[in-house]
Amino acid sequence: MFLKVSDEAQVKLTPYIHVQAVIILDLDDGVGKYSKMGICSLDTSFRLLILEQLQDKSDFDLTLDSDIGAVYIKDYSKRYMDEEMTLEVDPRLQVFKLNSPSGILDGNVPIVDLRLEHDRE
Repeated sequence: MFLKVSDEAQVKLTPYIHVQAVIILDLDDGVGKYSKMGICSLDTSFRLLILEQLQDKSDFDLTLDSDIGAVYIKDYSKRYMDEEMTLEVDPRLQVFKLNSPSGILDGNVPIVDLRLEHDRE
């Protein structure tokens, strides 16, 4: 499985990507330490979580190869994904969207920066 990250998306992610950062593509389903509540709808909702290397990522036990390095996911969230996924920026709304050859999986993927405040650059 591969996550293609468009050039525009890479530019928007630049402030978050550094050696100590961990990128997580989180299926926001109410499961895990960083999910406050589940989504009570038929929509599939993803978020990009930014963690530090030492923060707990035990809920995310699978990695995807991508243009920006390893991206962690919950192993069961892959059932929603195709072998080739694309993270790109919606040109009109300037939000991330997650696509596959089958169509748009999530049209609004927010970034949630969960790094400790004192370690942010």
